Amino acid sequence: MEKISLRKRRIHIGKRSIPLLTLLALALTISVASVSAAAYVSLTWTTTATVVANPKVCFYKWSDQTKANTFSYTVNIFPNVITIDENITYALYNWDTSDHDVYFRLASENTNTTDISWMYYKVYNGGTLFSKNETNFNTPDTAWSTSYSAVASTKYMIWISIKCASGAGIGHTPSFTFEVKVENP
Repeated sequence: MEKISLRKRRIHIGKRSIPLLTLLALALTISVASVSAAAYVSLTWTTTATVVANPKVCFYKWSDQTKANTFSYTVNIFPNVITIDENITYALYNWDTSDHDVYFRLASENTNTTDISWMYYKVYNGGTLFSKNETNFNTPDTAWSTSYSAVASTKYMIWISIKCASGAGIGHTPSFTFEVKVENP
């Protein structure tokens, strides 16, 4: 039986010949270089969410004492008149036994200076928990407030005051969306 040596085997390309072992080494080098350039690792994490009815600080409907995570409120406004509602239909309620930090903001608005001159709101219980005065609806401030502490087992009333512009369009429906961010352990 004849022994075959890879060193003696040659591949002929045109008038030149390349040893088979050199060709295999070159192919492996190219293959390894391209594989190492495309190496990845995959990291994962898993989150399990538990659905609960309400966070520790949520809204509270005065009329039936129910908790809510969102609500809508409608008010009529009149040209060149300030409309004040000192205690709208919902409160902000910390129903937990611990205090929690809360933040407020005007998240968005759909109005203009021809309908609304300014708007003011506050959330309070005796002393003011938070207040905000929006006077420029061309560039309203939508940043989060500084942190306020909602005291355990306390309901906070919501006050809103809207100054309708003298040139407001009858039938227009300006709207404001407010957000409350709550520390929720």
